Amino acid sequence: MASTKISSKIIENYLSELGKKDSKGKIFFQRVLFDIKTSKSGVEVMLDSPDTEAIVKNFKSQVIKTLMGKFSGSLQKEEKLQPRIGKVLRLKYSDKGPKYIDFNVKEYPPKGRSGTLPPKISEPATMLVINAALDSKGKVFKTEEDIFVHDVYKDLEKLYSKEWGHKLDEWIYTFLHQNILFFKNYSRSIWAPLKHNKYKSQRDMQVFFSDHLKTLERSPGIKAGTYEQWNPSDLYAVKRTDQSSLENEIEEASKRPSANNLMKLNSHLIKLMEKKELVGISLKKIQSGDTPHFKIYNVDSSKLLTALKSFTELEEFDMKDINFGLRNVFGVFPGKGGAPAGTTYIWFGGTNDASSEFKIAITRSGDALVWNTFVPSAKGAQGGQSPRGEVLKLLRNKASGVTFENNYNDYPKTPEEFMEIVEDPDSSKHKQYKKWFNFVYKHSKNDYKTSTTFDTWADGVLEAYESRAKVGKTKLALLNFWYDALKNHDTDPEFWTDILYYGMKITTKGQFAPYAKIS
Repeated sequence: MASTKISSKIIENYLSELGKKDSKGKIFFQRVLFDIKTSKSGVEVMLDSPDTEAIVKNFKSQVIKTLMGKFSGSLQKEEKLQPRIGKVLRLKYSDKGPKYIDFNVKEYPPKGRSGTLPPKISEPATMLVINAALDSKGKVFKTEEDIFVHDVYKDLEKLYSKEWGHKLDEWIYTFLHQNILFFKNYSRSIWAPLKHNKYKSQRDMQVFFSDHLKTLERSPGIKAGTYEQWNPSDLYAVKRTDQSSLENEIEEASKRPSANNLMKLNSHLIKLMEKKELVGISLKKIQSGDTPHFKIYNVDSSKLLTALKSFTELEEFDMKDINFGLRNVFGVFPGKGGAPAGTTYIWFGGTNDASSEFKIAITRSGDALVWNTFVPSAKGAQGGQSPRGEVLKLLRNKASGVTFENNYNDYPKTPEEFMEIVEDPDSSKHKQYKKWFNFVYKHSKNDYKTSTTFDTWADGVLEAYESRAKVGKTKLALLNFWYDALKNHDTDPEFWTDILYYGMKITTKGQFAPYAKIS
């Protein structure tokens, strides 16, 4: 077969047309920006350090495949020994003598840190992408490729740095769709550049609200709490260029002390959201291929906002749709570090992670139980933690005989102290523990069907105490909570859904800030 006519110039021209170019003339192909340099020895394909080694390998193989297809019969593969790298593939061709197409990677990607990308990186990164698009009202980013060839990509590389650079590529899909959804819903408004306090120490609205909450009360004598307990927003879109004037307005709207001070703030934020003057945005990673969603929450008092397609009413569940995972109350199963596991679960819409829409994991944090919420249907996305004080208020509401205080000091401090109680059937604590055990174990909603007895359970708690005192206390605290919860609320689905939605900072009761969620 006759070979295709070839020269260094023809190869250069062909490579330069492989994809879009950035402002510096670099070409985008297979998630990599590259330059071309011709010399007496042939053509050099020059790369900055891409995100991962896999991206480098894929880029090289695809460029070689493309060139071999285009210039069939005129190129031959050849290996070259490269210092510190080893053997690398190059292409040989003839243009007034032997020439080569070589790949020059400026710096091979470091492994970087393992684990989940921290919000101090992902949130400012979203800010950078949205700010880059503000002048065009969102028209600039329509594909992932548009982000790669825009100058903002260099800003993203600096933000991620070598520590997290290997994570950047997998987040481009998220940044694209966060940008698309934001401008789809707010393109008609004029926004000031977004700010984030973890980026160059900017004073954003989150800083303002963190300070402002210190002056407010949730109810008489009860402080409003921390920013994180009140609002899940990661970024704020501010319509006015002068953020301070908006801060003054918010302070004026809620400065008069009253029992519902926080409620007044939330109501005023809804009004600002209606006028598109201030919008808090909660950001979640969007997995590649997933359908992105834009929803607004905690705006139930607004006819304007609840009429929007983006508003979704809270899902209601009947008790038949709410199921519990109590095996770690009664059995001894291995947990972290080899100590007995101490986590129980509440599933909504199913009986396990695979079949449920939402989940609450009740576990230990420090010297107390916590209620962490998840969305298994969204690949385990975490919702947030229910405020402990609110859970106790829910537990005591319309209830009697509640003894659970979420205080580990209420339980034996040592294995010996616990043994002394269970070996004395006449002690009040022994009778109390046995009452808790019998009620919860025999309850129709208990999913743990393995036959066991109070004595066997006590042996398991002792084993937990001997591994670590806090693990034993967790076993008792869980049984205490489940006794009070099932005794008083086993037919009340609102009790369980309130714990769920409090953790996700969603409620129809005006206790949390209105916000938009992009996920």
